[in-house]
Amino acid sequence: MRSCGSTAYRATLEELATHPAVTPVHLAATPDDTRTSVPALLATTAESVRAHPELLTECFGPASLIITYTTTEELLETLSTLPGGLTATVHGQEHEDEPLARRLTAVLHAGRLIWNGWPTGVAVTPAMHHGGPWPATTSPLHTSVGSGAISRWMRPVAYQNMPEQLLPAPLRRANPWNVPQQVDGGLPGRSVS
Repeated sequence: MRSCGSTAYRATLEELATHPAVTPVHLAATPDDTRTSVPALLATTAESVRAHPELLTECFGPASLIITYTTTEELLETLSTLPGGLTATVHGQEHEDEPLARRLTAVLHAGRLIWNGWPTGVAVTPAMHHGGPWPATTSPLHTSVGSGAISRWMRPVAYQNMPEQLLPAPLRRANPWNVPQQVDGGLPGRSVS
């Protein structure tokens, strides 16, 4: 996978746009300013995606690849070949599309399935979650983002007999950040029985 940034976006977009199985629908001229990314819309077929999995390379920027299919079975076959992802969105009508939506969600491998919406930004909140297969998370038992990820990425450290001046500021008695603390097994000002 390439690093993020306009240069990587441009290189990946050029590879996709010039692939023989891809048709550019909208491809604006690239400005000289390398900090600028231009939107692009490309198209291919489900058959081409199965034959050329490299078409599914992440192009991190304002680009979309439309994949057309002829039958529901072809759609499901193609979706079942997709690698795991952070999110997958299904757009449809709640009652009319329910049978197909049920089949789609069974084959989509993503940390977050979205109905008629768009993925949100990442925040440290209980509602934010990216579980599921890689790359949604490196461990399918844990989320990589949101408040549930705090314990995953946290490096627990115990400070035993450390002089006050060597402690991180929030762990000092003055506690300038007003972080909730447990001292000797209890909260400050409360006795432990």
